[in-house]
Amino acid sequence: MNRFRTHVFLCCLCFLSMVQLTGCWDRMEVNDIAIIVGAGIDQASTNQVKLSAEIYIPEENNSESQSGGGVTTNSGNGKTFVSSATGSSMAEAMYKLQERLSRKLYWGHNDIFVFGQKRAEKGIQDDLDFILRYVRMRERANVYVAEGKAFDILGIIPKLEPNSMEALSELSKTEISTTVDLKQVVQQIVETPDESFSIPYINRGTLVTDKKHNRNPNVSYFQGVSLFKKTKMIGSLNTDVTWGYFWMTNNIKGNTIIALDMPHHETIAILLTGSKTTLTPRITADGKWIMKVKVRSEGNLLQNTSAIDFMSPKQHAEMVKLANEEVKFSITNTMRILQKKYKVDVVQFGDEFRKKYPKQWKKVKPNWSTAFQQVQLELDVMVDIPRPGFLNKSIVQMKDVSK
Repeated sequence: MNRFRTHVFLCCLCFLSMVQLTGCWDRMEVNDIAIIVGAGIDQASTNQVKLSAEIYIPEENNSESQSGGGVTTNSGNGKTFVSSATGSSMAEAMYKLQERLSRKLYWGHNDIFVFGQKRAEKGIQDDLDFILRYVRMRERANVYVAEGKAFDILGIIPKLEPNSMEALSELSKTEISTTVDLKQVVQQIVETPDESFSIPYINRGTLVTDKKHNRNPNVSYFQGVSLFKKTKMIGSLNTDVTWGYFWMTNNIKGNTIIALDMPHHETIAILLTGSKTTLTPRITADGKWIMKVKVRSEGNLLQNTSAIDFMSPKQHAEMVKLANEEVKFSITNTMRILQKKYKVDVVQFGDEFRKKYPKQWKKVKPNWSTAFQQVQLELDVMVDIPRPGFLNKSIVQMKDVSK
């Protein structure tokens, strides 16, 4: 009897072991998937959306640049291609895109979403709902708006990076750009009364109309930030105005250059080594809403072709004053455009008032767009310039001394 029980026990144990050792029945091999490294979303027609995906080509297949049907173009250095499909929704467009490919779409490596301008102006709420609801998408993927079509951005052939999406990612790390991911966008939509937020605005080199610079057509350029209200793009800030936005949102990075306007075509340039901005809201007894913007920056003198002597305490103070005024002008100019032209709070002043004055905030929250236009600025700016670089005086000043 004991022997029989032992046999039964061993059989049960073997059966349980077999259940647990089922192997990789749901495995997904690399040669079975189409790895997406970037995605673009465009407005195809009135009620149609165009989904484009930049897909990685495995090394062994680099010599065979074949598509799975649809609109396909080579990009990068031959290691990616772009395929597109159109549908009445993002879900349908992705389904049709999958039909054109022999491999299963894999979104786990996608770090970039680019919206075409027309799609952004129509509204991106439905697209965000799909992206965040689909379990294979990454909520930390960066978001951009293209001046034109997102498909054109994906089709760029970069020289220094393996693909156009990697080039965008590296561009966002520079001092002239910024990053916004899906999670930040959704957070601002939920927390702000008018669902206001900003997304980096980019363009392809061939579309840049600034004739003062030679633009590489195979490079994406930062064009400023796009402004959203109620999840629809209502306008944008160009690169010059965006600096004021950076100052107010504490997004000034090291290696940023402040160029001071001087008479007689002279130049004073300051290379920042660090900067910090703090916002302090205040409501006065007579009901005025004031935002104090405190900026503390430090930098080195990068160029000085003016007559100002850096080593003279009095003239050094004059240089610091000029730098402070430049920052103040940048902030006030940007604030004027946001308040008077677009009437949108993308600098998150409302969130600062909500934290400090919750009771007063509840009263103005339904009409914050109107109240934001009345917020007054109080600027406290200090740009310290402790080092002149390797030259204490300009070449002209040294020449005058030697005479």
